[in-house]
Amino acid sequence: MTLAADTTDAAGRALRDEPPLLVPESPEPDSPLRSVAIAMAVLDCFGDEAELGATKVAHRLGVAKSTACRMLAALASGGLLERTPSGRYRLGLRLFEIGQLAVDRLMLREVSLPVLGELREVLRETAQLAVPVGADVLYVDRLEGAGVGTMFHTEMYRRGPGHSSSAGKAMAAVNPAMARAILQRGFERRTPFTIVDPGRYRQVLRQVRADGYAASREEHTLGMSSVAAPVVVTRGDRRVAVAAISVVGTTSRVLGTRKVAVVQSVRRAAATVSALLARS
Repeated sequence: MTLAADTTDAAGRALRDEPPLLVPESPEPDSPLRSVAIAMAVLDCFGDEAELGATKVAHRLGVAKSTACRMLAALASGGLLERTPSGRYRLGLRLFEIGQLAVDRLMLREVSLPVLGELREVLRETAQLAVPVGADVLYVDRLEGAGVGTMFHTEMYRRGPGHSSSAGKAMAAVNPAMARAILQRGFERRTPFTIVDPGRYRQVLRQVRADGYAASREEHTLGMSSVAAPVVVTRGDRRVAVAAISVVGTTSRVLGTRKVAVVQSVRRAAATVSALLARS
């Protein structure tokens, strides 16, 4: 018997011996939700084996081989899977990056919360933890200072454009992907003080890298200003900002006579979180 025949017989036995991992039924077979369910089921198949072909995936999921082929190709086009020289598939680096990002953010919130609490107590201002989401800033934690009322409770202050916030500048200065996303999207003028010139924005990022912090003087909301510093981790041979610690309050309190103290406290807080992540 030839090697090819041996391989075929082994594959056939494996297919017969393994019960199919059926995809949950959907009232609409062609619905987007069913496609997502199949995609998740396809990825789950790789929990037991490093490489799989379309035939085996189709058998395990109980779907047509053509459906498995389309889903494998779609996942590979997004970097979640990689096609090997043999024509089979394995988990892609993009999936690893997403998983690492999820772990980083869970760990980030855990180590940052005590630091944010101390920062708020020292400065008596609102302390925030932000992460990049494309060209936007998402505030995943916020400890409000005295006298801010409910202004930060709206969705407008949960996620916003990265170019007009100190947190966005602090991260973009040490996160090339975020800087590119901001420059590609363009600049919306939110107040008369918002930086909307790409050349000026690049200059600001260079200054942020030199100073180790960023400031936003009423660029997002009139009367309110902020100071932020990047939380930086090592990725391969590069240092990349994965988050930012910021303090926001009235312009007179944040960028007035207390500016030096605010900047020092924010930079110290961001450095502490960076060090905690490095040790985790």
